[in-house]
Parts: sequence; C-alpha cells; structure tokens
Amino acid sequence: MANAPIGLSAMAIGTALTGFLSKVGFNAMADEMISSIIGTEKPVVDVEEKEEDGEFYSSLVVMVATGVWCFVLSLYVNSEKKKTDVKEKEL
Repeated sequence: MANAPIGLSAMAIGTALTGFLSKVGFNAMADEMISSIIGTEKPVVDVEEKEEDGEFYSSLVVMVATGVWCFVLSLYVNSEKKKTDVKEKEL
C-alpha cells in the first residue's frame, strides 16, 4: 500500500510535464537542435504536417523524469527502518 502513492504521483507529474512540454513546443525545439548538431536540415513543412508529428523527445523526457521520481521514492519507502537503541545512563 505504501507504493500506490508513488505511481499516482508519477502519473500526475507525467501528465503535467507532458502538457507543459507540448505547450512550449519542446519536441520541435529538440528536433531542430538535433538536426543542427548532426548537420541535416529538414525542409520547411506546412503547419498541418507539423501537427501530425509525434512527440518522441517529449515522451523520452517524461519517461526519464517519472522513472527517476519512482526510483528515488521507492528507495525511500522500501528501505529498512533502522532501529535506534537508546541506552539509559544511570547516574
């Protein structure tokens, strides 16, 4: 039961991040940057064709972000709790 909130929070983060990356046009920026680094320039396309492009790079960013989120929280939640022994000192 302790792991259920991890998945739910990861879904919420993934949804919010996907919406944000779509709004700022991250996939187009990443595609242009990679094309300029490699040295291949894409031909100019119509707006209608641009909308049909997938969101591959955005999906990768969301997958990595939610994966790291789940990994860190799973380590925290599933770690063994250390028992602290408090020894009383007699005066």
